[in-house]
Amino acid sequence: MNTKQTFHVIGFLLLLFALFSGSWFLWLFGGLFFFMPAAHSWWIANMSRWVKLEWIADQTRVMPGTPVQVTVRLHNRSWLPLPATWLRLTLPDHVTVEGADEVRVSNQRTVVRLRMDLPMRHSAKRILILTPHKRGVVWLTEVQSETLPLFADEMSAIPLRVSFTMLVYPLPLPLPSISIEDTEPDGSRLSRQRQQDDVTFQRGVRPYIPGDRFKHINWKATAKTGSLATRVFEHTARPDWRIVGHILPSYEPLQQRHNDTVNERTISCLAALSVFCRKRSLGYELYLSVKQRGCDHYHLPAGSGKSHHLHVMTQLAQMHHYVTTPLPPILRRLEENPSKETILLITPRLDEAMEQAIDRLLRRGHKVAVLDVSDDQAVLRRYESSRAPIGRLIAR
Repeated sequence: MNTKQTFHVIGFLLLLFALFSGSWFLWLFGGLFFFMPAAHSWWIANMSRWVKLEWIADQTRVMPGTPVQVTVRLHNRSWLPLPATWLRLTLPDHVTVEGADEVRVSNQRTVVRLRMDLPMRHSAKRILILTPHKRGVVWLTEVQSETLPLFADEMSAIPLRVSFTMLVYPLPLPLPSISIEDTEPDGSRLSRQRQQDDVTFQRGVRPYIPGDRFKHINWKATAKTGSLATRVFEHTARPDWRIVGHILPSYEPLQQRHNDTVNERTISCLAALSVFCRKRSLGYELYLSVKQRGCDHYHLPAGSGKSHHLHVMTQLAQMHHYVTTPLPPILRRLEENPSKETILLITPRLDEAMEQAIDRLLRRGHKVAVLDVSDDQAVLRRYESSRAPIGRLIAR
């Protein structure tokens, strides 16, 4: 029997004696034992109206191993003090926490407890340091608050809503030296597939066409002519890559093998290539052998720049519980593409079916380079012709 039931039993006995004795003191004293549990239940049910939790983080997109400072503020808008109030929250087990009163790991979760003493109409503040060590999304939607109970042996848990999401990007894998000249067009000749505008050299202006970029508008020419004019730039030949990532199933029952470690290495290599292309302003499109929104594989159209890089890194960070698809159908689709651009394949497994698919790509005139991530150190292999069944090692 808990304390609440004990209060009800005592109150019932006092009211029973008051009924036979007619004492008003026993009526009031017995009613008090029924009033206190009812008042406590009403306070717990309405406490979220006066107690608010504020969660402020200085960063929401970080790399693994980056400390994030979080400010936790608890506001008490009621006229009752809240001494010895505990906040309990859970985070993934790879997140280390500093500045908390209690930190323990249970069931692959990091359990954090904070103590705050809140006077009436005041607020309390605590600072935590969160350090994630794996890629993924760290999210928090609810914090359990345990206040000093009315009944000494029963803690009252109150959920407090909070919205916090931290995106942890994959750590880029060290890459071997990749020669950009290998991806240039033959003879450095321009083609429709490789023709791009070089904003360094301007060769004139033309009337504005809906869809032109706002930053390419020539305002001086617009002021002279009275109509919008857009800058026209010289053309240049830049390499466009097709990056294909081979993601293996998380578990292969026939081989009784887990591939989580290998897939993490593949994802880290894809992140490193995205950083490589971002630094050199290279355009590329991404293919992944995972299902995405009903499609047989994930495809990100060609692009370059900061927004394209952030989109790729966000997709790699959020890749969890994926359903993989075979890689040869993706390579077969690339065979029929008329543009002959360099295909960079990131795979941890080069089998016979992969070799045949690469040979067909070479026969169609594509250039193929393979980043083998089966070991801790990535190995770059370039396939020069369909007569070479095994790629020539050019960097390690």
